[in-house]
Amino acid sequence: MDWFEPLDAPAFWRVASACFLAGSAFFFGRTLRAGRIPLIEQIARVSDPDMTPAMRRYTRGLTALWSLYFAGAAALAIGWRDAGAGAGAWVWAGAILLFVGEHQLRPLFFPGKSFPGLGQQLRDTWSVWHPRRPVE
Repeated sequence: MDWFEPLDAPAFWRVASACFLAGSAFFFGRTLRAGRIPLIEQIARVSDPDMTPAMRRYTRGLTALWSLYFAGAAALAIGWRDAGAGAGAWVWAGAILLFVGEHQLRPLFFPGKSFPGLGQQLRDTWSVWHPRRPVE
């Protein structure tokens, strides 16, 4: 592919998807730097401000897992030329499986601890990504 010729529609969407997914990998991954609070820990602290060290390690690992997932999905979006919409379906299915699957497995890792439901978890995520600003 010549980088200076116009992209056809499928190629454009592959590149746009890869850019979005790579940006998501960066967005999650940058919070893993020293001195930063991992993104998933920020979300979890909305419902549980007094997290244990074990939960903090878990959320750090989960943030790293999501970063790797997004990076892999970006590579898939670029590399899977002949898949068309099938590649996008795999990316969405993988994200849903990771999100819901982790939610189901979490009580096994932390027995006796209560966690917010999926709806509350989505609201907590939204509140971290779109914090309310005080009205001036």
